[in-house]
Amino acid sequence: MSKIFTTLMLNWYANPYHAPILVGQVLGYYKDVGLDLSILQPTDPSDVTKIVGNNNVDIGLKAMIHTIAGRTKGYPITSIGTLLDEPPTGLISLKSSGINNFDDIRGKRLGYIGEFGKQIIDNLAKHAKIEPSAYETVRVGMYMVDAISAGRIDAGIGFSNFHQVELESETGPTSIIRIDQLAGLGCCCFCSIQIIAHEQTLKSKPEVLQAFLAATERGASYVTQHPEEAFDMMCEGHPRLKSETQHKIFMYTLPFFSRTLLNVERDWNKVYQYTQHLGLHQGELDLAKCYTNDYIAKMPYSPIKSVMCCA
Repeated sequence: MSKIFTTLMLNWYANPYHAPILVGQVLGYYKDVGLDLSILQPTDPSDVTKIVGNNNVDIGLKAMIHTIAGRTKGYPITSIGTLLDEPPTGLISLKSSGINNFDDIRGKRLGYIGEFGKQIIDNLAKHAKIEPSAYETVRVGMYMVDAISAGRIDAGIGFSNFHQVELESETGPTSIIRIDQLAGLGCCCFCSIQIIAHEQTLKSKPEVLQAFLAATERGASYVTQHPEEAFDMMCEGHPRLKSETQHKIFMYTLPFFSRTLLNVERDWNKVYQYTQHLGLHQGELDLAKCYTNDYIAKMPYSPIKSVMCCA
């Protein structure tokens, strides 16, 4: 029986925090629910919002803050689930850089990955009464760790469970100044990794989204219950990940995998207020359209055996 061809755009190159999806594919969980899943990797992480927002792929991954920002730009994208919950995010540097608190950014070059990284840095600096001329911002895309190691920047915004681990493994002792603490958020939910889709996909392919989420939830369960086996399986499909550093990143990331994939209302409310604080909108944005849990099974392991049964 033929399966439904489905496209997924990652938010980054394939790495350990995509483990529930990568492992689920190796184990055949997507085939079990009738999906022929094609996993795509972006050249530029910032392109994902546009690609999903133009309905050029079925499903994408993007941070919570970018999902809200995408809607402010007119892209009708909605989060249908959460892959990674609140990974600790901050300004990461080598200890030798001398950046021990935020005021130490004076005279430093600060790297950011996507367009909103600069806005976050500039906003924090403004409220810390640090003039824009006192520091330099540099867009480094996917290569923040490389940029620090090569001395092109002094610090960069990234995940503690990913970039900080990689930098420390490759270069030496590090430090991190957490953005949630500087901004008074109480959580790093703005960088939670969401599973997003175009509103038209929600209407035209609900059974595909339900099946995808059921298989991904199953993958997340396997990864968290059998981490060593899961890491080995992930490396089968992506041999580049078979290293001590990537294994360490994977183990540091385990606590942040969502077990239920549910969108968390508290987190969305906090990030909505934060994006308003950043000036991305003035409170007119309809938060209810930014996320939904309607496509997640009410109980673990969706009763959907295959989307073909619904065809």
